[in-house]
Amino acid sequence: MSAKRWLCIFVVSALVVAALFSGFNALVDPFGVFGDKVLHWWSYDMTQNPRTAKIGWLDEHHADYDSYIIGSSKTSSIPTELLNDYYNANFYNILMYGGDVYDSEMTVKYILAHYGAENIVINLSLSELMEFNTEDDPIKGNLHAEVDGSSLLAFYSKYLFAHPQYAIDKLKAYAQDSYLVNANKVFIPETGAYDKSLRDVERIGSLADYLEKHPEFKVRNPAEETLPAAEECLASIARMQQMCEEAGVSATFLISPMYDGEMDLYCNDDLFAFFEQLADITDYWDFSGYHSVSSEPRYFYDTMHYRNSVGGMMLARMFQDSDVYVPDDFGVYVTRETVAAHNASYWGGQTAVRENDVALPVLMYHNVTETCESVFDITPELFRAQMAALQSGGYETVTFAQVLAYAQSGTPLPENPIVISFDDGYEGNLTLAAPILEELGMCAEINVIGVSIGKDSYKDTGVSMVPHFALEEALPWVERGIIEIGSHSYDMHQVAERDGEGYREGVYMLEGENEDDYIAAFRADTQKSVDELERALDTTVTVYAYPYGFYTDLTEVLLSEMGISVTLTVEEGINTVVEGLPQSLRAMKRCNISSEIAPEEIVDYLKGMS
Repeated sequence: MSAKRWLCIFVVSALVVAALFSGFNALVDPFGVFGDKVLHWWSYDMTQNPRTAKIGWLDEHHADYDSYIIGSSKTSSIPTELLNDYYNANFYNILMYGGDVYDSEMTVKYILAHYGAENIVINLSLSELMEFNTEDDPIKGNLHAEVDGSSLLAFYSKYLFAHPQYAIDKLKAYAQDSYLVNANKVFIPETGAYDKSLRDVERIGSLADYLEKHPEFKVRNPAEETLPAAEECLASIARMQQMCEEAGVSATFLISPMYDGEMDLYCNDDLFAFFEQLADITDYWDFSGYHSVSSEPRYFYDTMHYRNSVGGMMLARMFQDSDVYVPDDFGVYVTRETVAAHNASYWGGQTAVRENDVALPVLMYHNVTETCESVFDITPELFRAQMAALQSGGYETVTFAQVLAYAQSGTPLPENPIVISFDDGYEGNLTLAAPILEELGMCAEINVIGVSIGKDSYKDTGVSMVPHFALEEALPWVERGIIEIGSHSYDMHQVAERDGEGYREGVYMLEGENEDDYIAAFRADTQKSVDELERALDTTVTVYAYPYGFYTDLTEVLLSEMGISVTLTVEEGINTVVEGLPQSLRAMKRCNISSEIAPEEIVDYLKGMS
């Protein structure tokens, strides 16, 4: 065979390989630069490089949005749904790993030129003043070429001929994907924000417990950093302000809150100079500094990222929303006229200590009855004596609605609050317990099993069971505020001996059950319970007591998505409720009260659990 023919074969073969190679990368599209036409797995693409993938997403979907919030990863904690409510807009969150002010400027310029906008919010962090226009990874940390104006040919060629392992990894992850957020998908494509669903159902607990789980918060940074890129950032901010003004777009600049340990890094003089120069360019909201938020580790996922609830506080301060708890020292609107006073008071909260935790016992009862046939039963006489002992010990009963109002809005609770809860929905809860509670000026919460409401036989099988009250019987007690009703599932509180084949152990998955089928079953069961209760009682159900106390990360996420704010376990202990942190009401512990606890012992019993 001639050399010319060999050369032709080689060239053709090389072209075929190159075509296959580039075609594979384009079809799998692990960075979302080619529109992800096959898998449509934008969450994965954004996880690999949010700068490229979000532009790919917005090029197709920008008609769904009219406003944008832009910045580094801290920006994710300002919820788009709240931005939409406060601004009456449709926001998209363009957060970028390690995003600096240059990234924000280029993104603003692209948005105004290609999508248009009514509102743009620029979220700044002091760490962004350390460097300007840096790129830590040419594949995963670079801007889209359409945004920074670099060569489109070079840009697309880079991803067409990237190492095939990127595409292979995406296919592997796709095959193994599950419902919960994981390392392969940390973004919600429709909002552009991080998926915090799992982190937002983490049990919080006391400050000591939280620091035990997150020892990184105990480390403080005595070093002082200068702000070498401050001048470049200020010039960039000025350009963004001018671009928005010329386009008739509302521009808002924010400075993010930071944990005290991060605040320690920065040099006073440099900060004050930056604040003064920034005020010459634009008015802005400053949430940085030492204050009640920065000094509370539980308001942070980690030492660099504040919680979504803190983002809600920021917006509530900006829009003067009194329904949301916001510490008095959190958030300052800074102008040319006020920047000097702001600088003078900036370090005032450096020794701030929170004193607004509430220790909350939740007592768990089942049935009040004269016969006491079960270890879970208690006589009305003993129940009355225990309630009177709690009152004498200084406890005051509250509903979960009151507890939720404290966590969400800062509505005060009594000095020693306590919740009385009953599980299952037995008739004696209303006929015997409720009158005692009303007589003593107390209240309680009852978690009912939907399938057993108003029944005295198990699922209409003819097998007798302790009678359960009907919802119309509960309604007068609910209307008078004596009783609050929560869900104990519709039909996931099963009994092995009675349910036989197909028995589900609490809310756990059945052996061999498909995740999608399980999620559908759990949602349907919960929704059926909630719908029945809300329809009959004209109330909003926010409490779910897990059957047998069993729960998983998945059930916590699903219940949160369905609007359930309080979840109850059977784990023994006293809860810590944190003002401004509704998440502290998840997977709450309870104190199991039986007939073996004498009235004179109940207060000491609770104190011993603290």
